[in-house]
Amino acid sequence: MSKQIIFDCERMKYAYTGLYYFCKELGAALIRQNKDDKIAFYVPEKERGVFGEDQEYLIQNHLHKFFPKNVINYDVWHCTYQGSNYLPPARSSVKTISTIHDLNFLHQGKTKGKQDKYMQKLQRLVDRSDTIVTISNFVKEQVLENLNVGSKEVKVIYNGRNVPESLAYVKPETIEDKPFFFSIGTITDKKNFHVLAAMLIDNDYDLVIAGITQSQAYHNKIIEEARNLGVEHRVKLIGAVSENEKYWLFKNCAAFCFPSLAEGFGLPVIEAMQLGTPVILSTATSLPEVGGPHAIYFEGMETELISKAATEFLNRNIDGSVRQGLIDWARQFDWDVAARKYWELYEGLN
Repeated sequence: MSKQIIFDCERMKYAYTGLYYFCKELGAALIRQNKDDKIAFYVPEKERGVFGEDQEYLIQNHLHKFFPKNVINYDVWHCTYQGSNYLPPARSSVKTISTIHDLNFLHQGKTKGKQDKYMQKLQRLVDRSDTIVTISNFVKEQVLENLNVGSKEVKVIYNGRNVPESLAYVKPETIEDKPFFFSIGTITDKKNFHVLAAMLIDNDYDLVIAGITQSQAYHNKIIEEARNLGVEHRVKLIGAVSENEKYWLFKNCAAFCFPSLAEGFGLPVIEAMQLGTPVILSTATSLPEVGGPHAIYFEGMETELISKAATEFLNRNIDGSVRQGLIDWARQFDWDVAARKYWELYEGLN
């Protein structure tokens, strides 16, 4: 008997974010891998049709936080965001699979009170869930260490890589014709972008950072750090970019630099590696697991060490074999593989 699945895409209301692309790419792969089951996409009104006009859509309404949507005709609800306020009715027979992306609040210097608040909400989700998925082994270890999962299964399903094979690369209008380092992500403290200004010491490269600004104070801190190092004119914060522009930046930068302090996975790392672009990463949280042996790692976040990493990188010989190693490593992260594993979980729930 086929299953009736609801795939929660509520987070797609925030475009140009990691959760938006997680839902978009996994949702498309679930359609490709589906044989017999029925899937409906729970989306904000503005995203109706995002997976094609022939798909079934359930429209998210903020009132569903308080009065959950009637899903009596469905078998499985896939909660794709661990902080979600949207779940099936507590006493319904619908099974719940929850994807936990990170426990970043443990690594961001938050007060114990705030950590406890986030942990309590996450524990409530775990209690509601029949199966739990994490996007890396690092996150799985964090879940098992900090939450009571009882006898529930915790599966690791890696994110895929976004394959831009048919995408036309487009150079952003604000980018000059000179070599540059690149980073991307929401402009917020945990991304640690401000340390990258030190990569411009003793060279003539630019630093391009793309992403929506979540914290104006942190945006200002990046500029202030660049000003203190005398490289302000070479640090470019260009805001959100299109997919076409993003892949142009990945393809044409000297290296993708990601000094983040808290990541459950780190999808941009794989997006860069699949194009043969060198990546220079922090050693925090999941990044060594995702970057593996083909990434370069910062020895620390101090100005001297960041500058040293840039100098050593620019003196390296990045030849074809190095780039092929990056591409081969990235191939293991595949949305179709992820979708098949999720379908196995959906169909295995009774």
